[in-house]
Amino acid sequence: MKKHALIISAAFVLSACAGGKGIVLTTEPSMERAFDLLEGTREGRPLLKFLHKHPVRFEYSNTPGLCHKFSLKAGKIFLPPEYKSSDKMLALAIARAGKIYEFSSQTGLEELVAEEEELSALTQARLAVDLTLLNEDFDKARGAEGIKTSFCAYVLGGTGYAMQQARRQALAADSDCQRPLDTVENQRVWLEKIRKAIDDETFYQLLYDRDQLRVKKGVMTASQAMKNDAELRGLPVYDVYRYQRTFYDQQSDIVGRFDKIRARELREDAGWRQARQADLDQVREEFSACPLE
Repeated sequence: MKKHALIISAAFVLSACAGGKGIVLTTEPSMERAFDLLEGTREGRPLLKFLHKHPVRFEYSNTPGLCHKFSLKAGKIFLPPEYKSSDKMLALAIARAGKIYEFSSQTGLEELVAEEEELSALTQARLAVDLTLLNEDFDKARGAEGIKTSFCAYVLGGTGYAMQQARRQALAADSDCQRPLDTVENQRVWLEKIRKAIDDETFYQLLYDRDQLRVKKGVMTASQAMKNDAELRGLPVYDVYRYQRTFYDQQSDIVGRFDKIRARELREDAGWRQARQADLDQVREEFSACPLE
């Protein structure tokens, strides 16, 4: 929690110093063109405004996996190089990853959760409507099958179905993409165990087990997990108790903030679908041949 807060705070300081001017989100020409596309849409402009206030660098990944990857400690988001073939697909990928970064910044979540993937899939689909994408746009782009599947789920199956499909993918095992992801619901269960773990070894073990899961996913090194455990066990008993209460309160606040964000995003999506019903009808006709899983 503390490390994540420092990362996000560092981004805030950078944005404050820059004053929102001269922010460089990428040095890739293809990504710059994608950002220009986002700037021209109602869905993309608010996200770009956030990214310029709280900058992060977008780069192409040099590791396997057709997915976005995050290195918040380095202040970077990595996207698959396959998307270079289409500025529009790249804009969709940037929007989805950028939205997840926004959720993470606003809540303080230390790692990605499936619910962020659910909500970001909605943003990506609405942007695709704004960009008036056609079947041929997806068919000509390399690696766009997953984006098209997600878009079709939203257009033909609705918000709930699109979220279910995003969640299913987020919870499927994929070591290249550091999945399966955790869920907010799992964190609620874990927090309840933390609350009950007073004056015994359970508290130490709960934090240690969580770090070991992060090591297994590749988001934490084994040495860092051991260091965290050693530092916690080295605290005086009174400090451990105080740390436990503070830790529980902070993590509960994080979950509460995410609940509010989720409710807000769903309200906005419902309003958007109602206002854009005519556009959705046209898109459904264009993508009527999409198979739903």
